[in-house]
Amino acid sequence: MTAATAQAAARAKPPVEVVLPAIYYVVLIAEAAALLYWYFTHDVAAGDSVGHTIGWAGTGSMCLMHVYSIRRRVRALHGLGRLSTWLHVHIFLGLQGALLVCFHSAHLQTVANISGITITFTLIVVASGIFGRYLYSLLPKSLSGERLTAREIEAEMAELAPLLQRSAQPALEAAMKEHLEAAPLVGKLTFGQLVREDVRARRALRHLEQAIREVRRKPGSSDLDDFAQAMRRRAMLARRLAMLTGAERTFRFWHILHKPLTFLLLGAVVLHVVAHYIYAARFSG
Repeated sequence: MTAATAQAAARAKPPVEVVLPAIYYVVLIAEAAALLYWYFTHDVAAGDSVGHTIGWAGTGSMCLMHVYSIRRRVRALHGLGRLSTWLHVHIFLGLQGALLVCFHSAHLQTVANISGITITFTLIVVASGIFGRYLYSLLPKSLSGERLTAREIEAEMAELAPLLQRSAQPALEAAMKEHLEAAPLVGKLTFGQLVREDVRARRALRHLEQAIREVRRKPGSSDLDDFAQAMRRRAMLARRLAMLTGAERTFRFWHILHKPLTFLLLGAVVLHVVAHYIYAARFSG
């Protein structure tokens, strides 16, 4: 194996597209369980010390999540950890902040006030963020999580080509052909078209995994690891390349909408805090 082929094999391990690693879900579930226990066993109100602490913790978590944007935009910080890791922290802090704010507002009886508007904007921004995370999963990325251009995808697929030049396996060839023959999605697309293509591509990936498992069961297939990794990565790149233009355009439109929502949420939080302390000062004096 040449040095270039070895390097391609090392890069061939496909990144797993997950919203969050399992440890983050464990922490969120543990936090939710602790809060539920506390609320069912204690008389907690939004205006008492515990309620205030939960509210401020949620606000702090949602503010801290924006460090991801700084890491992504400041070139000097590009070497500070994988972008995918920062994105996971960003999502976790956002979900944690929404969880804490929801518990802080548990006794809210109406949304027709600044508190109700704040929690409504919180839920809208969280829902928008979940939708944006799905769109982000359709974009081509390197193993570190950095965005790839069409030229970079094609270059990486060319690097993987030597790893795929081995004894032909009809099942693997058929599964790989299903990816490579996908027509690129270009021009103006609806979100439904992107979803349909994503479903088709995920189905093709399952077919590839089934074909790999079938070949593994055959005699003499013990050295299939590098080959299988290269096929998975090439299939993933082919999928991303087919959806590149449409996914980037849709993600750009989502970003234009999502950013103003975050500023509206920030404004609502500031008004909520100011209104609370003015109200508290008026009735304590």
